[in-house]
Amino acid sequence: MKKLPTAEIISVGNELLIGHTLDTNSHWIAKRFTKFGWTLQRITVLRDSLAAIKDGVTGVLRRKPDLLITLGGLGPTHDDMTLKGVALALNKRLALNPEAFAMVKARYNALDASTGLTRFRRKMATLPEGAEPLPNPVGTAPGVTIKVGATRIVSLPGVPSEMKAIFTGSVIPMLRASKSQAPEEMSIGLVGIIESALAPSLDRTRKAFPGLYFKSHPRGREGGIRSLIQLHVYSVNPSSHAKLYAAIAFLLRELLRSTRSGKDKE
Repeated sequence: MKKLPTAEIISVGNELLIGHTLDTNSHWIAKRFTKFGWTLQRITVLRDSLAAIKDGVTGVLRRKPDLLITLGGLGPTHDDMTLKGVALALNKRLALNPEAFAMVKARYNALDASTGLTRFRRKMATLPEGAEPLPNPVGTAPGVTIKVGATRIVSLPGVPSEMKAIFTGSVIPMLRASKSQAPEEMSIGLVGIIESALAPSLDRTRKAFPGLYFKSHPRGREGGIRSLIQLHVYSVNPSSHAKLYAAIAFLLRELLRSTRSGKDKE
């Protein structure tokens, strides 16, 4: 079986760690990775700190995923330091990139900005050596990509509309190129059972179908006739729909058998 390509995400921003902003960007990207058959292995949230960003990127590169997405920290202000942190991790210097500078200049010309290309605006076109800019159709700071050994790093703005635009235009083609398949998935709702009562039958099912992944999600209160568990079963193997059906049928038989025999009670 073909190994699924792997990815990690680093989200940068103090606002994420103090609870001011919810990291919806990583959630949005995780769905796209799954859709295109990629395995997202880790999401890391870091402070606006050069040391933290450098250490975070260095750690990812040691694990050698196929793709690292960094989010946030590409703008003109003092706390936008992601690219400098990436450069430190790669032991590369920062330099004004002519292609990125042209992108930034064209964007401000379109905005009819009267203050010119200040050093703060030039900062958004200053990239690690060897990096390439990615077009940002809705904002001013371009995305950035650089290949390091087995890993491609893609740095995206934290503004959701800009992140989504660059991801859709530049990153999704990378995901498609792997020609991986999304996992097969099925789900059922189980009413009138709590998770601890489900666990023994689910454990036997999991052992009977080792190639599948099972995840139960309790909904509402435990106890009472309205207790509900949403159970998801999925497989990364293509054409495994019949196996998913078989696993769910096996689980339901196990639950029925346990109910009739009085086994697996708390």
